[in-house]
Amino acid sequence: MKKIIICLLVILFSGDCFSQALSPGDQMPDISLPATLAGEPSRPVKKFRGKLLIIDFWATWCSPCISSMKELEGYKSALGDKLEVVAISEEPAERLVRFNKARPSTLTLTSDTSGMLKSYFPHRTIPHTVLIGPEGKVYAITSADNISLDILKLALQGVAVNLPFKKDRVDFDIDEYLKADSTKPEYFSLLPSVEGAGSMSKRYNTGIFKDRRLSIINMTLDGLFRLAYEKTFHLVINEYDTVKRSYADMEKFSLDAWIEQPDKAKLMLFIQQQLKKHFVDVEAVLEKRKQPVLLIKANKDAISRLKPSSEKNDNFNAGGGHFEGNGVKLDALAEYMEGFGLFPGKVINETGLDGRYDIFFQWQPEKKDSLKEAFASLGLYYEKAEREVEVLVIKKKS
Repeated sequence: MKKIIICLLVILFSGDCFSQALSPGDQMPDISLPATLAGEPSRPVKKFRGKLLIIDFWATWCSPCISSMKELEGYKSALGDKLEVVAISEEPAERLVRFNKARPSTLTLTSDTSGMLKSYFPHRTIPHTVLIGPEGKVYAITSADNISLDILKLALQGVAVNLPFKKDRVDFDIDEYLKADSTKPEYFSLLPSVEGAGSMSKRYNTGIFKDRRLSIINMTLDGLFRLAYEKTFHLVINEYDTVKRSYADMEKFSLDAWIEQPDKAKLMLFIQQQLKKHFVDVEAVLEKRKQPVLLIKANKDAISRLKPSSEKNDNFNAGGGHFEGNGVKLDALAEYMEGFGLFPGKVINETGLDGRYDIFFQWQPEKKDSLKEAFASLGLYYEKAEREVEVLVIKKKS
């Protein structure tokens, strides 16, 4: 798969100094929260004494964050003045204003581009949720899905809530952790999960391992096979493990593999073969199944709107609200929409345009039809259909 900068479990890197990091049970220091989008000035934390305070670290491009914010809005509605929720993003205030205009929130939204609050509550992944009690003590530093209305009612009574401590390894370095012996021409290792590191994978586009190595940290079994077969999330059908459980409760694995000569196809085949040896009761099969798909098509004015490029590039940079690629084919847009889960299934380029173009656009995920408008500016549109597509089915070997 082409290089995509993806945020699916939202990994954040930071060089902050964390000597002042707080833990559950600590008393909040005399610090102030950033000014709010509504124009309220910076307020000291001690002004929230007597009520519960939730500090929720989030971002506009983080879909799990948006989901947790909806829950927090419900808690705020239920508890009223007994609960204050401050949602802090490192994004500029202008971006948050646009978000709030398209998706109004009852929470207190603030921008902290300096990362001051993050230095007290360091983290790699978001949402990252802090619960502070009426007496100013840190009750919990946890994942947003551990918070509930019943938990908050207990906390208001001063009851110890004892929630799981989300302690991220902010200094985790995948290359340091998976130190490679480059004298070995071929290598495969399946390792346990790394607590606090989040889920990530790395393909090597430069250096001695260029196009011949793949490293993975904290991936579920179906995630390992998905990466090995280069399929996106919605094109994997897990018939091996049908028990419903939360992502946090699923077993995770880490993996490091390389081959002697640069060849991406051979590398993936090598990893597929090794996975089958390690998971002897798992069968991974590519099948054609009829599924909903999204078709990208071109209007008559697409040729005049698209910017032809003399560059030849199969990589692009993208995020939850932007796309940038120079010298890319329109297949890259299908790959972007599919890889970022903007459509829950296969996305197919049916524009009939085979050229290479310089493409840049921004859009607001929270604003209805924003992506459609971005495509329309390029002379493109998309529509749903149903087709037979190749999916990866993971089964229990009979």
